[in-house]
Amino acid sequence: MKHTEPVATRDKERTRRAILDAAERVFTKRGSNVSLTDIAEAAGVTQSGLRHHFRNRETLIYGVIEHSISLMWEEVRAHIDLSENRPGKFLRGYVRALTGDSDQLATALDPTALIAALGTPPKVESLYARDAEKWNAALNADGLPRERVLVIQYAAEGLAVARSSPYLTSEDLALARAELLALTEQT
Repeated sequence: MKHTEPVATRDKERTRRAILDAAERVFTKRGSNVSLTDIAEAAGVTQSGLRHHFRNRETLIYGVIEHSISLMWEEVRAHIDLSENRPGKFLRGYVRALTGDSDQLATALDPTALIAALGTPPKVESLYARDAEKWNAALNADGLPRERVLVIQYAAEGLAVARSSPYLTSEDLALARAELLALTEQT
């Protein structure tokens, strides 16, 4: 009789994501001096498993930042209502994503914590610069006046960061979110 128990298989992408998620958590909590061994342990992989995906600290840091940028884009796209056929559709998705209930986005959004923990090596600065260009292009193409977009964009980002603080209640967040969404409607 053959043995029919399922065999555990490796999933390279799932392992890579686990490493990136663990590295982001550990870097944010403990700073850049954390060891790769600590990150591997937090991810549930061996140090050689970590090095299989990220050959050194620099590639891991770049990967963490690239991953957090990607998560931000995914979350905003998921909050765009495709049935809205008027200017501001992208910005409304941005506001919904940043002021919604996504814990993942609250962590991924805050590059300040990662920058403070990791510094900004030249490769990372260029990664942020390219991402900023993409955000600006997407928001500029959304059909709303640039000055309104800037106010709404940075207000939403401030709310996203403040939502984990005792200074912003969930009721106040809901009020601010509704006001920002109203501002995205062309008058």
